[in-house]
Formats: sequence, C-alpha cells, structure tokens
Amino acid sequence: MAFKMAQGSLFAILMRSPWWYSVLFGFAIIGISLLIAGGQYVVLGIFGALPFFGIAGYAGYKQSLRPSHEQLLEVVEQARKMPAMQVANKIAQPYIDGRFDSTPFKGNAAELELERGNRKYLVSTKRFKAANTGVEPLKQMVAAGENAEATGYLYVALGTVSDAAREYAQQNDVEIIEAERLAAFFGGNVQVD
Repeated sequence: MAFKMAQGSLFAILMRSPWWYSVLFGFAIIGISLLIAGGQYVVLGIFGALPFFGIAGYAGYKQSLRPSHEQLLEVVEQARKMPAMQVANKIAQPYIDGRFDSTPFKGNAAELELERGNRKYLVSTKRFKAANTGVEPLKQMVAAGENAEATGYLYVALGTVSDAAREYAQQNDVEIIEAERLAAFFGGNVQVD
C-alpha cells in the first residue's frame, strides 16, 4: 500500500509553500518549548522541529529545480516565435528518447501521435498561442483520440486556461502543458518512463 499524504494536511501545505515557511514553524516550536519549559526541555522542542526542517530542505530542493520567472518568460517568448509543429516536436523529443514512435496525426485536433506498446498520446499545439483556452479544443482532441484509441493527451496552452477546461482535462487524462512545464520540455528536463 502506497502512502499518500492528505492534500490539506499541514505537511502537504508546507511542501507546496516557500521553504522558509517550514523553517519558521520549526523555530516557532523551539521558541514555544523554551517559553513553556523554561529551557529545561529544549531538546524535545528541537526534536519536534526536525520534521519541519526536513520539509524545508525538501521544499527548498524542489523549488531550486523550478525555472525562474525570467526563464519562464524567455521560454514563452521563444515558443511564440516557433511554428506549432516545432513546439510539438520539442514536446515529443523526450518521448522519442523513451522509445515512443512519433507520427504525424491525421486530423485537425492534434499534430503528433506518440505510441509505445499499448500507450498512445496525442500532442496538440495548434492553439498554444491563444490568449484563452476553453473546453472546446480539448473536447475536439479527446473525440479525435477516442477514434484513434489514444490513452492520453498533451495539450499546450500558454494563455489563460478556463476552470471548465481544467476540470475537463482532469476527467479525460489531458495534461495541459503551460509555461513551467514547457520550460522543462525545452530544457530537456522531462523524463518519460
């Protein structure tokens, strides 16, 4: 049985927050133990704070891997100058390196079809420069994918994605690739199993 942390737990929230939040919690626990026990049991306070310092280290490491705001803007600007097929090929490259076959998709809903074994993904970059993304392009891609027996979808959107589109994507195995994820593809930092 795999351990899964509740999304609303304090530790899960701290892992998604800036690393120094956890450090503050750790020092607060040490400070409270000093006040309550008058310094006699400060060791217990330190042991109580260790998980928070561990989370701070983990969160700091994960945050150091994320691209900076300037890097994101640079990748978005670079992508906006590229044709859709070139962006699709950038996204397909880690899959090709992972021994997926890449073929042009026959239809208007996607550019590429990535296939390995019983897994098949459609890659759509047709409307990645659009300012707003709604549900309709996702529905078109999923409908085309059902005909092609796709098991997953990759949709690039650099503009605003509506809440309805995000909900539809979650329900239909559509990964919406936005600026941060696109930067990982452009930087070659995506591993495909």
